[in-house]
This record gives sequence, C-alpha cells and structure tokens, in this order.
Amino acid sequence: MPKRRPHISEEKIIAASWKLLSDQGIEHFTMRNLSKELNVQAPTIYWYFESKQVLYQTLANLVSREIISDLPKQGDWRERLRISATVIRSKLRQFPCSGQLLMKSRPEADFMELFECLLQMIEPTSLTDTQKFSYTTHFFNYVIHFAVEEYEQRMLQISLQEDPNGNPHVDLSQFKVLQRMHEEGRFELLGSDELFHSGIALLLDGIEQRVKPA
Repeated sequence: MPKRRPHISEEKIIAASWKLLSDQGIEHFTMRNLSKELNVQAPTIYWYFESKQVLYQTLANLVSREIISDLPKQGDWRERLRISATVIRSKLRQFPCSGQLLMKSRPEADFMELFECLLQMIEPTSLTDTQKFSYTTHFFNYVIHFAVEEYEQRMLQISLQEDPNGNPHVDLSQFKVLQRMHEEGRFELLGSDELFHSGIALLLDGIEQRVKPA
C-alpha cells in the first residue's frame, strides 16, 4: 500500500516554527522541539521538510517575499532606500529570528529578487556597477545585523543593562568617555529607532557624496 500523507500541513509546520522561534529562540530550535509543539512524531515533519536546513530555507524565502511585497515603488533612490530599510527591519522584527535565518540560508530566487529590487532603486544613479553592488550590500547587511543585535540584546541581555539602582553592570570609572555618555543617558540609544535611522542616514549620505550630479 502507498504511504499515507500525515494529517498535518506545511502551513501548520511553518506557523509552529515561527512560534517556537519566538518562544525559545533559534539557539534551541530543533525538529524534536518542533514536533512537540505540533504534538506529532518527528518523522511527520520530515515528510514535508527533509532537514532543519530545508525548513530554515523555506522560512527565509518566505521572509524575502514578505519584504518584497512592501518595498516602495515610487520616489528617488535615496527615499526608496530609506523606506526600504524601515520595511526590512519591520519584517525582520515581525518574523522571529528571520535575520539569522537569512544569514544561515543559501541565496535562492526569492532572496535574489529582493536584492535585485534594492539594486533597481540605485540603478538610475551615476555610480559604477561595483559601487552599486557594494553599497547595496553594505546597506542590506547593516539592516540585518541591526535586527540580529536587537534580538541578541533581548535574548542574551548583553547590552550593558543597569541594575534596579540605576548602576551599570560594568564599572565604567576607568572609561571616561563611556562613563560620561552613560551619565548622559546615551546607552539608551542601543537598539533604538534613533540609532537605526542615524546609521541609515550615514550610509545614504556616504552614497550620495559619490553620486555625480546629473
């Protein structure tokens, strides 16, 4: 007799994967834990995804498509890239650990289409192809790594947090500039929208300086 298809769906596996990534983080994500989340035997999941890497690839491709669907279609190159940065960051926050998934996965068609969309935004400029490719790569990597750092700060609590009395966990007395900035509240910028947008502005300013006037 032919094997019967398990009573579950790819959509349910994907939904459970996002939930597990949100609850436990990518460090503790296993097919065994996923099967427990779904209340099925592990071989049932392998019917749809032959390995964890294949599942990661599927999730990464899904995120790429989600980003593409919300990218701006109008505006000059700078405005479109600025909005795109916000869109990408928003999607990476919406789908838990998706920044890490993009970094762990092969660049398949969906990722290539996403990168192509970003390149198309800067294509009308006078930049050389080497500059266009390099600057778009720097831009995209900045957004991904910012999102990953936000995740790390939440999960691992390594962001120089203060104790209940307002004191940093590290003695800053020997680091004069850091101590001054801590006293001024600058550490609150870590992971903030302000820090993110200032980094994007810095990148776009640098690109704009290299664009020759029309």
